[in-house]
Order: sequence, then C-alpha cells, then structure tokens
Amino acid sequence: MNHKQSGYSLIELMIASVIGLVVLSGAVTIFTSNKASQSLSLGMSQVQENGRVALDIIANGLRLAGYQGCTNGIQEPVVLANTAPPISLVSESVWGSRFDGSMWVPSRPADLNQIGNMPIADTDVIYVKHGSGRATILNAPGMADANVNPIILARNPDQLDVGDLVMISDCIGSDIFRATLVSPGTTNVAVGFNAVDNSQANLSRAYTVTGNPAFDPMRVMRFESNAYFVADSGRIDKAGQSIRSLFVLDTTASPIGAPTELVEGVENLQVVYGERLANGSIRYLPADDANLDMAKVTSVQVGLLLRSVDQISSREDSKTYLVANREIGPPGGSTTISHTGGRYLRAAFNTTVRLRNRALP
Repeated sequence: MNHKQSGYSLIELMIASVIGLVVLSGAVTIFTSNKASQSLSLGMSQVQENGRVALDIIANGLRLAGYQGCTNGIQEPVVLANTAPPISLVSESVWGSRFDGSMWVPSRPADLNQIGNMPIADTDVIYVKHGSGRATILNAPGMADANVNPIILARNPDQLDVGDLVMISDCIGSDIFRATLVSPGTTNVAVGFNAVDNSQANLSRAYTVTGNPAFDPMRVMRFESNAYFVADSGRIDKAGQSIRSLFVLDTTASPIGAPTELVEGVENLQVVYGERLANGSIRYLPADDANLDMAKVTSVQVGLLLRSVDQISSREDSKTYLVANREIGPPGGSTTISHTGGRYLRAAFNTTVRLRNRALP
C-alpha cells in the first residue's frame, strides 16, 4: 500500500527560523547586558576594595607617626644604628613633597633618592616614621644594666630579623639599633647588636620590666620608615594604557632597596597638612607651600583617586573628583590637575588623620 509522505513546508521552516532568531537575539541581548552589568559591578567592587586598602595603609602609618611607646612626645630617640634614615620623631615623623614631573618641592632628602622621578606628575609623596606598634617586652626582669647584649624578648610578634632596625622604649625615652643577631623561636628570643653596624654594643641605659612604675610600660618593636607615592607599575591594560599603583619605599634597609608596589589602580595621591597656629586654630596647606611648618602639623588630609584596571564603562569619564582639597578633572578641562580620561570607572577616597603621637610645646 502506498502512503503519501508529509513534512514542513518552506514557509513554515522560514517562520520557525525567524522565531528562533528572534528568541536567540533576545537571549544574546540579555546575556550581553548581564555580562556588561557584571563587569561594571566587579570593576567598581575592585575600585572600592583597592581604594579602602590603599587609604588604610597610609592612614594607619600616619596614626602611628612618631610613635615610640609611652614617651611624652618631646623626647627624641637615641639612634645607635650607623646606617639609618634621619630620625627626628618630634619634628620630622611626617614629611611631604609635591612632584611636578621634574622637581620635588620641597627637595627630597637623600634617603629618598631611590625614588628619583618615579612619582606621577602633580602627585604627592608622604614620608612617615614610627615604631611598628606590634610590640613585645623583655623577659622579666629585663636588663640588669645598659651593657646587657643580647637582650631577651618575651615574644617576637614583629618577626624581627637580622638587619632590622629595632626600637626599645619606655616612658623615659627610646633607643634604636640595628639587629645583628636574632635567635629562632617564638619565646625568649635573643636579639643582639654589634659595634660594627651600631655606634656601640650597648644601649644608652637599662630597660626594666618591673620595679619603678616610671619605667613601665616598656616596649620592643621594629622601627619603620616608609615613603608612599603613586607611580607607573610598568604594566599596561587591554587598551595599551599604563596602569598606575601605590608604592612604598622602606628606608630602614641597609642598603635601601627598590620601592615595593602595594595596590594597583591608584591614579593620584593628594595630601594637605594641618598646621596648628599660635592661636590654636588649624590651617591646611599643601607640601609645596613655603609657609608650611611641618614641625607644627597635627593632622593630615589624604586623598586618593582610584580607577578600574580596564576600560569597562560605556562612556568616556568626564567627571571631576575632589581629592583632598584639589579638583581632578577630565583631560582638557578647567582643572589644573587632570585624570587620564578613557572609559574607566573612578572613585575618590578621602580621610583626615590626627597625629596623636605629636605633642606641641
């Protein structure tokens, strides 16, 4: 028996194809939209996270500026280390400069020569010195006299190592020396210092744990001296544009090494300094203002401009951002400082930090 075969007509196939294309087009549109939205969300999350981390790093250093334990803030440490950055915690625990692309104003100190012309033009460099705050004490009863060497630490939370600058302090004052011996272990750690890397192999006086309350509390910690700035990371994004980052130069090493990259995507750093005047009021001035007396600075305003690593926005960034006390606008705009433009996501981060360890006469 013969049966007629039946199937879809050409018109039906064309209609089905059109419907399929419409559905597929809608799915592609939704997928593309979701992907773009996800990219924007991830990009802004990255900017926010990097901005908070970068600002916290600088702000935490500033909060510790000049810290040397429970001293009264007007006593300078005794520096025994032969190779150390200039240390004046009373007047120079915070120092700053602006880089215009070729000059530092004010001129950089010799211990920052390693930075050279790395900073981005129209950005600030801020230099902070302090004890780490991750302190321990001597094992009881401490030192019988100033000639005890090595000193024995109860613990080593700072993970002190040979070559580190070490600060020992109490409420009377402090000594800073370069460690030439650190025993292994986590308790009763011996830290020694010789007369080659230091001016002498003994401290300026004895430090005790118990006894006269005037000598308590005593602390032993790493001494830190860090300069923060923004520079080219040496990497490029997908569009071939340079990626900028926050860097730090540790000036306690001997010899001083290369700067270390901390956080990428930091496009600009602006700093203004709060100087306390004779009448008790505070005025904020940039580092390059000739009227600024850095020794009288009691607070610091820090501003960072962050951008996404890649261009993920749908339009050019034409916004102006307030960073510290300066406006940073698009290229070709009316502001004296410009960002790099492009389809990047940007956000400004600002904070004011009180120098709680600085006591003015």
